[in-house]
Amino acid sequence: MKRKRKQKRKRGRNVPEKVLVLASVASMIDQFNLPNIKLLQEMGYEVHVACNFKNGNTCDTAQVLSLSKRLRRMHVALHQWDCPRSVCSVKKCWIAYRQIRRLLRRTPFAWMHCQSPVGGALARIAAHQAGLPVIYTAHGFHFYKGAPFWNWLLYYPVEKLLARWTDQLVTVNREDYCFAARHLKAGKIDRIPGVGIDTAYFENLRRGCGLQSARRAFCKKYRIPEDACVLLSVGELSRRKNHKAVISALARIRQDHVYYIICGQGPYRKTLMRYARRLGVSKRVRLIGFQKDVGELYQNADVFVFPSRQEGMPVALMEAMAAGMACIVSDVRGNRELIGTFFGDNAQPCFGGIRVSVHRPKQMRQAVRYLSANPQIWQLCGMFNQEKIQGYDIAVVQKRMRRIYDGMEKYE
Repeated sequence: MKRKRKQKRKRGRNVPEKVLVLASVASMIDQFNLPNIKLLQEMGYEVHVACNFKNGNTCDTAQVLSLSKRLRRMHVALHQWDCPRSVCSVKKCWIAYRQIRRLLRRTPFAWMHCQSPVGGALARIAAHQAGLPVIYTAHGFHFYKGAPFWNWLLYYPVEKLLARWTDQLVTVNREDYCFAARHLKAGKIDRIPGVGIDTAYFENLRRGCGLQSARRAFCKKYRIPEDACVLLSVGELSRRKNHKAVISALARIRQDHVYYIICGQGPYRKTLMRYARRLGVSKRVRLIGFQKDVGELYQNADVFVFPSRQEGMPVALMEAMAAGMACIVSDVRGNRELIGTFFGDNAQPCFGGIRVSVHRPKQMRQAVRYLSANPQIWQLCGMFNQEKIQGYDIAVVQKRMRRIYDGMEKYE
């Protein structure tokens, strides 16, 4: 997409071009963008980051502070951006838009890489006004097969318009890529296999000596019997992540040796604990909050459960697969690309685990009951997952991102 530039930038032979990496919240920078920032610096750019360091993050305050310090050590320029995560507050969105407009007027950026639905929309409007080339990474469109009608009514027309102001649209799963290629008119549309993970690191978690002692220490730490089947979920405590489905299954299958650990923080913590108490399974549910290092969890838990109502390309699921865990996942976009077996009424899992319908709680119960009672298939599922996830390694993603970033040079 070629257009006349409104911004004038001073260029010098030894002055690096400035690039703005932008997201609604700092946790998105932490989880998805550190490798991209390093790559841009390797390519000779001066990187600026704009996001909300104060509110709306899915990680705790200490992690946000650690991220800020790490970025400063990397010589990244930081900009506080008071961007909301929801479009409900028009006033907050207007304030955020004006902030980013002032930043673009003040700093001569070569181009911008933005993401997140609200932040990406505000940033692209501002970039269009400034004549600034832009990459937008969609970590999962809010309109998708099976999405609520209101999602289509609100988000699809906005994305349809903003795609025309997007020089590079990057999707992280096949479903979004195919939809964008057919219906959105961005300058160029690319797909990357998620944001990339270090597969070698997670593969090594479940290897080597000392695993039995580590399991004993793990069970003691979380007050779980050593012979228990431990289910693990990693993700924000929210309605979208749908942890209630697993708690409900735990209550219905009536297998006392099955325990459930949820790693994450969010507004649904008290709701989930009340729900577990009401169903009589609170003694077998552990809400352990946000954990900076999840390696111990992947190393010692038995089955990974990911029941989300909506996903783009889930990092936690990719990490669990790389760690060699059998997986139970909801039948939604992103999960479908990673776990291929759908669990019908009479089906049995194969390959990497089981995929169940969000709208059929019976399938979740069947899947939990089946895998918790058949530990002999955990290793087979894990081996398959470790092989499949190699295509989602960080090296594969970074190779594609370098090509995408190289493509922005024509707009400079």
